Amino acid sequence: MRCRRCPRAARPAPAPALSRGRLAGYAVFNRLIEVGRRADPWVRAPHTKFAPAYQRRGLARAPYRWALDGGLCLLSGARQSAGANALWQALAADYPMGYVDLRHKTLSWLGQAVDAPVREGLHTRMLLLGRGWTLDAFMARTGMY
Repeated sequence: MRCRRCPRAARPAPAPALSRGRLAGYAVFNRLIEVGRRADPWVRAPHTKFAPAYQRRGLARAPYRWALDGGLCLLSGARQSAGANALWQALAADYPMGYVDLRHKTLSWLGQAVDAPVREGLHTRMLLLGRGWTLDAFMARTGMY
């Protein structure tokens, strides 16, 4: 179907993955064996992978928002790609974000900003709080201190 009112360059392009019957990518929200039982129901570690042709288009933002809007809190892995870090920083505009230390199945709050050596530590993770969560409520429910 053609849009006659739109200039050629402004016409919406069909979603290539759907029009070609291809899978553009996937998102999983893994349980973390590193967190204790109190935090397990509320915390997931997301992982997305998209084919190169579909990267850097904002596609990963939708499943992350779905999880966060559903009340899940997201914990990053020990290492993030530049693209993943950019996604988390963009989501931090709409969801509370901070840094935690994860050791011995215990989460410890580090703050909303940390210096580079702490941020690069293997035990330091980024935390995005899902819709409806406050930091105090998350700490009380999960045993984070």
